[in-house]
Amino acid sequence: MLSKSKFILGQQCVKSFWLDINNVEPSNPPDDGAKERLSAGNEVGEISKKLFSGGEEVPYLPGQENEMFEITKKLIDDGATSIYEASFIYDDIFVRVDLMNKTDKGWDVYEVKSSSSVRSYHEYDASIQWHVLKKLNIFDLNEVFIITLNNKFSKEKKISPINFFNIHPVTEIADKNKLEVEDKINELKEIYKSPEEPILKIGTHCKKPHACVYLDKCWPNNMNETNSVFKLYRLPLKKKLKLYNEGIDTFEKITNTDSLSAIQQLQLEAYKKNTPVINKNKIETFINKIKYPISYFDFETFTDAVPIFDKQKPHMQMPFQYSLHIQINEDEKLEIDDNHFEFIAEHDKDPRRSIAESMIKNFPKEGTIMAYNESFEKRCVQSLAEYCPDLSDELLALNERFIDLIEPFRGGGFYDSKFKGSFSIKNVLPAICPSNSLLDYKALDISNGGMAMSAYKELRNSSKNDDIETTRKNLFKYCRLDTYAMYAIYLKLLQIIN
Repeated sequence: MLSKSKFILGQQCVKSFWLDINNVEPSNPPDDGAKERLSAGNEVGEISKKLFSGGEEVPYLPGQENEMFEITKKLIDDGATSIYEASFIYDDIFVRVDLMNKTDKGWDVYEVKSSSSVRSYHEYDASIQWHVLKKLNIFDLNEVFIITLNNKFSKEKKISPINFFNIHPVTEIADKNKLEVEDKINELKEIYKSPEEPILKIGTHCKKPHACVYLDKCWPNNMNETNSVFKLYRLPLKKKLKLYNEGIDTFEKITNTDSLSAIQQLQLEAYKKNTPVINKNKIETFINKIKYPISYFDFETFTDAVPIFDKQKPHMQMPFQYSLHIQINEDEKLEIDDNHFEFIAEHDKDPRRSIAESMIKNFPKEGTIMAYNESFEKRCVQSLAEYCPDLSDELLALNERFIDLIEPFRGGGFYDSKFKGSFSIKNVLPAICPSNSLLDYKALDISNGGMAMSAYKELRNSSKNDDIETTRKNLFKYCRLDTYAMYAIYLKLLQIIN
């Protein structure tokens, strides 16, 4: 049986499709982000049912596709006007339709997505459903739609489904995709029966629209090495693949550097010299902007596809935690707990006012505020100011003091091959401050922002005080390290120019 999800997988990559149906263990299993997207999809799906209240739902019966189809047909025969998760089979193709609603002109079909825009693979999702229903021809069809989130929606007490969603007609697109869908179905059926793994070159399909869980089975073993062309900074994937297919898979094989950016050329230089490339003038230019006291600052945030607080939008970044280390002057040497302020909001309450008030209380009234990728922190501060208009002036005054610690690295002041083409703090820190156990993210139970978001959101469903306390402690440790890491990096930059 070819399911809709399998079709979409095969649409992206036939090899991944074959590996999946043959139950090959993924080498790159879904991360926390993928789990969040799945959870978000389920939440959005529940809200979408309210567009057509009073409908009948077809239960999910694993491995019993024919029974689900029979239940659906009976609901239609019995006069149902709205059906959730209606299930259909045609020619060994199984689809579940998120929403169906009967009109005077026939049944409307709706595919529900938790994103705020229609993407091409969403259209194929709707197209395979439309194909099956038209081929079955057991009832009149009217239109097919894709439902997405309205990113301008702001919750006020209750969520109105009509205002929460945008509904996009895609019947014309689904009809246009008819032949392509049929061809792909025939191709996948042949691959389904084949005992041989398909031979397929690597390409952009490995990463888009979703990162393949079998990536390591196809991509070169050296793709994560320091000198891999796949580590060239901000080089589009198509160009990386072009180099690779031309036999240029490492820095050593690049003969024409004219088309490379300044940072990419730094990468090659640092690798060839086997030592960091340092431009003291650029580092000094950055440091000369700094005014003491320095406030090393970092937010942690969560997002909800379905807003739970008033004035919250779908997928809006909601700060729930911050860490703040304060260095009074250049001579002051900080240990990880020195001059440190931290805050985590109560997990069952809107965090915005409490975190804003805490920030205003703890920030020095002057000096530089240092962040890593400052644009994120500044956007969060801006959103807090909009939510707390009475605190707006004080909050927005903070934004005028931000300086971005990534600047001397992205600007060519310091490049180390160990960065591997990324200026993420997780890459820069171990390269510039090696062999320091206090700065080791891997030693933490929560070691990245995605894990922090998931941990905080899980607290909503936790009733055990011990679990809540343990999670909060782990969140504090993680965020505290982010700001102490900034201090350690800045200290290293000072040492370089002195």
